[in-house]
Amino acid sequence: MDRTTLGRNVLPLEREGLIEIVPGRTDQRSKELRLTDAGAARLRAARKGWTEAQTRFEASFGRRRAAGLRALLHAVAVIDLGAAPQQRPLSRRAPAVSASEQMTK
Repeated sequence: MDRTTLGRNVLPLEREGLIEIVPGRTDQRSKELRLTDAGAARLRAARKGWTEAQTRFEASFGRRRAAGLRALLHAVAVIDLGAAPQQRPLSRRAPAVSASEQMTK
């Protein structure tokens, strides 16, 4: 994440009092972000809501399929898009097997 993007994401959290930005302990030129008490409370509330949403999703979508979807999304998230292009371009056509079938294998 570049510095501008980081700032755009961090400053609203600071304005809302959820984090504080302080000089680094070992290097005063650096900055450290610390969660405030209000930030910790917001995080606890968010975590509770996230857990409830995951439970409802698994009940509707199925635990096995949900796990497959999470694994697939994780694989997408860790792809190095800056890596050298592959020898053979990937097909842009839809796979012959549906995504739900892929997740149940």
